[in-house]
Amino acid sequence: MITPDNYFSARSETRGTAMPVWPQLRRLLIFQFKLYIDALRDFLLSLLSIGAFILDAITNSHGPDSHFESVLKLGRRSERMINLFDQYPNEQDGGSRVDDIIEDVEARFRHKRDRS
Repeated sequence: MITPDNYFSARSETRGTAMPVWPQLRRLLIFQFKLYIDALRDFLLSLLSIGAFILDAITNSHGPDSHFESVLKLGRRSERMINLFDQYPNEQDGGSRVDDIIEDVEARFRHKRDRS
C-alpha cells in the first residue's frame, strides 16, 4: 500500500536501501508556505508601521501606549504564530498557529482519504 511516508523514495547509491523523501519534502513545503506568509506579514507590518508613526506624530503619542508600539506587539505575536524556524515551543497562549492549521488540514485530508 502506498502511503505518504513511502510514496516518494529514492535509492541510496551506497547502501541500496530506500530513503524516504516525503518527510523532507513535507518540511520543505511547509517552510516555503511559512516563508510566503512571513513575507506577506512583513509587507503589511511595513505599511502599518508607517501609518502608526504618522498617527503618533499627529497625536503626539509615544511610549508603550503608542500606535507604533502596538504594531511592534502585533509583529512579535505574528512571529510566534508563524514560527518560521521552529524556535518557539508548541505551547502558545491561545490563538492559532500556522503549524496547528497545517496539522488540521493534513488530518482532514488523511481522514477523507481513509474514508474513500
